[in-house]
Order: sequence, then structure tokens, then C-alpha cells
Amino acid sequence: MVKTADVQITDGIKRDLSYYYDLVYILAQKEIKTRYKNNIFGYVWSLVNPMAYTFVFYFAFEVIFKVKVENYVLFLISGLFAWQWVTNYVNGSTVAFFQNANLIKKARFPRFIIPLSKCLQDSFHFAMTLPVTFLFMVYYGVTPTLMTFIGIPIIIVVQFLLLFGIGMLLGSLNLFFRDIQFLIAIILQMTFYLTPIVYPISRVPEVYRSLLMLNPFAPLILSWKELFLNGVLHWEYISITLLHTILYLIIGSAVYRKLVWKFSEVM
Repeated sequence: MVKTADVQITDGIKRDLSYYYDLVYILAQKEIKTRYKNNIFGYVWSLVNPMAYTFVFYFAFEVIFKVKVENYVLFLISGLFAWQWVTNYVNGSTVAFFQNANLIKKARFPRFIIPLSKCLQDSFHFAMTLPVTFLFMVYYGVTPTLMTFIGIPIIIVVQFLLLFGIGMLLGSLNLFFRDIQFLIAIILQMTFYLTPIVYPISRVPEVYRSLLMLNPFAPLILSWKELFLNGVLHWEYISITLLHTILYLIIGSAVYRKLVWKFSEVM
């Protein structure tokens, strides 16, 4: 009898996991298809925004202000593509529960699947930008190393988990405090300039560098830059990002669990 009960529990867990996996996959796939459906230049649109910023910052800093940074275009896009994933996800996850109100009210499933599928979708768009980064590496004569290919999935997983934790936190809070979605746009704009994307960390005075690490995206972006520019998996930056990741996963999941039972009531 005990063995039979254990088998039934195991089978039930497997069915639930299969159902959750299918749901995450379907939601992510739906969003990807919606984004590219009837879009002649579908893939190109994923590149337009960061490339436009690359041109603007290159013209401003390299041409006008004569700030000399080696391989500056590669330096920019190695941070801007990852930053695009950050902004797309943070903005999207903040309103994700609200935008899926009908699904939440009609179906029974773990609500965290919504920000999870959103993060999966945005990680796919980021992966689609990697060939462009490699093209610029070839153009500037930067040869990818074995560590480059090892580091890409490692940093993707770290960024995925960090953003997922932030998404659960902001998505849950925004249902009860709708002003958060407007505040996030301002915070992201400020955070962009507090993240070493358009300037090297060496230009930041030593006294402020440790403060910069309080920004969870600063060590993350620096990890990407070290990987693509120098072929180095910078464990110090990754470790700091992991600490932020653990913190946001704990806070995000705690806030989500505390509020999730009220989701249907406030929609």
C-alpha cells in the first residue's frame, strides 16, 4: 500500500511538472509568435533599438567628445544587448499579471509561470542577438575563446534568475500599487547611466566603484563585457551578481507568496 501511494504521488508530480512545462512553453511561444507575426523585418526589430543607441553613443563619445575606448562599438553592444533584455523584461513583467487577468481568473495554475514564461521569451530574443555580437568580434579581430562559449550559458542562467526574481516582486506589487509601472520607467532610465554600459568601469573613481556594485545590473553587464571583449569569465562580477540574484529571488518569492491569493480580487 505504501509503495502504491508513493507511485501515485510520483506520477502526480510528474503530471504536474509536465503540465507546468507545457504551459510555460505555450505562453512563451505565443508571445514570440505574436511579436514576429506579420512582421517582415521581425528579427531585425530585435536589433534596431540597441544598434540605434550604439550609433548615438558612438557619435557622441567617440566622434564629438573624443573619448577613446578600444573597440568601442563592440564595447557598447556587448552591454546594450544584455541591457535590452533587462528593460524589456522588467517593463513587461511589471504589468504581466495585470495583462493576463483573464487567464488568472479562469484557469488554475501557479501564477509565477507568467513572469517565468515572459523571461523565457526575452531570453530567446537575447540569444538571437548573439550572432551579431560575434560578427562585431570578428570585425574588430577579437577571437572568441573556449571560455567565451562556456561563459555565455552561465551568465544567461544568472541573468535569467535575477530577472525572474525581480519580475515576481514588481509584478506582484504592481497589482496593488499601480504607480509602480510608471516609476519603473524612471528608475530604469537612471539605472542605465549607473551601469557601466557606455563607459568603462576604469573611468569610475575608485571610491564609487563599490557603491556601483549595489546596482544589480552593474556586475552583470561587466560580466558580459569581460566575456566578449577579453574572453574572461570574471568570477568576482558573477559572484556579486549571484548575491543579488539570491536576494531578489528570496524577496520576490516571499512577496509573491504573500500576495498571490489576492490576485483575482484586485484585477
